[in-house]
Amino acid sequence: MKKIILTTLAHVLLGVLVSPVFAGPPLATNDAGTTRVGSVEIELNGTYGYDKQSVSGNTTTTNKNDLEVKISTGLSPKLSASLAIPYTVQLRSNTDNNVSSVDGFGDMNCSLKYAVTELSGIKFTVKPWFTMPTGVYSKGLSEGRWQTGGLLIATKEIADGKYALHANIGYEYHTYRTDEAKAVTRNNRWSASVAGEVAIVKGLVIATDVGLATNPLKSTDTMPVYGLAGIRYEINNNLDINAGVKCGLTKPETDVTALYGLVLKF
Repeated sequence: MKKIILTTLAHVLLGVLVSPVFAGPPLATNDAGTTRVGSVEIELNGTYGYDKQSVSGNTTTTNKNDLEVKISTGLSPKLSASLAIPYTVQLRSNTDNNVSSVDGFGDMNCSLKYAVTELSGIKFTVKPWFTMPTGVYSKGLSEGRWQTGGLLIATKEIADGKYALHANIGYEYHTYRTDEAKAVTRNNRWSASVAGEVAIVKGLVIATDVGLATNPLKSTDTMPVYGLAGIRYEINNNLDINAGVKCGLTKPETDVTALYGLVLKF
């Protein structure tokens, strides 16, 4: 299974068409660009996820809405910083007619992007990040601990930015509040993804994205794997809108997720 997934990722990385270096939503994969010095970008992102899981004849259905405000600014020509504030509304039900719901703010994420170098036309950027335990732990909206991680990002532009390829390799280190959580959940998690975009006409970009990650649960080695397709339209220099669909390619990933949002640039 792992061999098939890795082969698929390699083919996508080599063969998918992409867009300008300053990519963004609805892609999950990051691009190597940094925010321009003195400017501010505000992302208003939303997702609706539907997932159905069956265990021992009991089927659980989850409907989840995630909202996020992300603010980014350029600190220097090679360095930018971002703060993301998430909000979740989740409804879960099963065949035993047990229904549960939760809503509230999650853990805020702070990150930096630093443009390291460019080799043979490939831009390399690193993105360290950490999350603050600002969500309500008792509601399941927070892991209750500071978490940290980072991304290595590569972007290759083709035909003066009409096409581009993006690749990410990520690492996260998680800590937990209880012995029960420590016993069943992994501390070290890896991820990898590739994305491609192509500018169809001025301002209109179509995008594809595929990725995998370490399963947080120690009880299984089945990795969450997703495939994503979406569009982005630049209405003017100050406003982008975007939409997409993300599908789970393995059982641990959410079955179907609709993505939508806009980006304000100042």
